[in-house]
Amino acid sequence: MTPDDDAPRDPLSDEALLEAIGMLYDAIDPPPEDLAEGVLARIEVESLDAELLTLVEFDKELAGVRSVTMLRAPDEVGTWSLEYLGPGFRVQVRISRSQRHARLDGWVVPAQPMTVHLTSMGKRGSSDEAQVSESGRFEFPVTPTGACRLTFFSGPSGSTRPLVTPPFWI
Repeated sequence: MTPDDDAPRDPLSDEALLEAIGMLYDAIDPPPEDLAEGVLARIEVESLDAELLTLVEFDKELAGVRSVTMLRAPDEVGTWSLEYLGPGFRVQVRISRSQRHARLDGWVVPAQPMTVHLTSMGKRGSSDEAQVSESGRFEFPVTPTGACRLTFFSGPSGSTRPLVTPPFWI
């Protein structure tokens, strides 16, 4: 008996066999439609120089996205709140807007020493800095309007990756 005697009589090539297995899995257990985009997004996030905080709660439709109302009425006034989750802490943000003036107050829970940057993402990008107090509070009494994001630095500069919020509208 030779080794070829144990081989199937009508052998498939490796490529044909792998293609048949792939078609079987596609029929029985197809991958989610957004799998490729999700994997690419995760790879992109891993390569960033910062870690993204997760938006866990917001009120009003203007929080986190630019609405049709905001496009028609950029002078809308009111108070909005956002809450983000980070590694071992939460950030609560309150945005108050009166005509073209805006204010941002925030709290880090539990309180920890951090430096916070509020960065405008507009054409004339600007950045303001605040320190988190011993009680966990930080503030930006005068803020730009439009798309902004917060960046949190804990420890000496460059020692850890900064933590950033997704863009939000003021």
